[in-house]
Amino acid sequence: MAKKLTLSQKFIGPASLLFIGLLFGLSGVMAKYLSEWLSAYQVVEYRFAAALIGLLILILIFRPKISLKGLSKKVLFLYAVTFPLSVILFTLSIFNGSVALAVFSFYTATLVSSFIIGRVFFKENIHVYKQLALVAILISVIAFTDPLHNLGLNLGLLFGILSGLVQGIASSFQKFLSNHANKTSLLLYQCLAGVTLAVIALAFVEEPFYVEIGAFQWLIVILFGFAMLAITYLFLIGFKYTNLNTGSVLISSELFFGPFFAFILLSEQLSFGILIGGIFTAIAVVLSSLNAPKAKRQKA
Repeated sequence: MAKKLTLSQKFIGPASLLFIGLLFGLSGVMAKYLSEWLSAYQVVEYRFAAALIGLLILILIFRPKISLKGLSKKVLFLYAVTFPLSVILFTLSIFNGSVALAVFSFYTATLVSSFIIGRVFFKENIHVYKQLALVAILISVIAFTDPLHNLGLNLGLLFGILSGLVQGIASSFQKFLSNHANKTSLLLYQCLAGVTLAVIALAFVEEPFYVEIGAFQWLIVILFGFAMLAITYLFLIGFKYTNLNTGSVLISSELFFGPFFAFILLSEQLSFGILIGGIFTAIAVVLSSLNAPKAKRQKA
């Protein structure tokens, strides 16, 4: 029988994942700004490197215990590489197609895979409200991205789907390890893996590992890194207290926060589709947070 959550735990899980959506949306704006000076792979490298340096500074200050003893090396390896791999695959999706197609294919694959993994491996109850939440967020994805103008069998679509599938798998490892391991150790392990994978990708495409940028750009990189560090930590906190299917919907709130921050910080216009998508995102978040209908709970 699952352990009953306290009131604070019921709040902190969804709140953490919703905040990830906000940070993802803000990160998209920072990545777009840095793209004027850095390539996509260099942005990924700088992002994880800044997160790693920030984490090492925090470790030196607070001296937390670092230990991953007793955990499967295979599970740790898959946890460490799946999230950075998803980031790289999403970058490849953008390189080989449009941003709209990349976002559409990524979130469609993430949502569906998270619901399937949650049901099959974590035995999560997907009641009618969660089913409606999935439908609402998929409508939101379509409204935000307008994929019909870009839809086609190409590498952009393929990499986007792969990125979403890998993110669904990454979320399952984040959920599993959130209850079985030291969080600081997990963050350190994943940041190291992120930097390593980004360096490998840069070597493969023969791009330089280091590019000189200005002081303000470095400030954005530092903020970008701390946002990444917060995201990796909040994944562990959020999925500890929240189902995968509910969590995937909450994280998808990036679909709203991204255009919102672009409007505020980059003066980009909000289209009618974005406004409709925002409404359906809000509906999905509310539906995903509702308890199962009484009839369902009595039968369980």
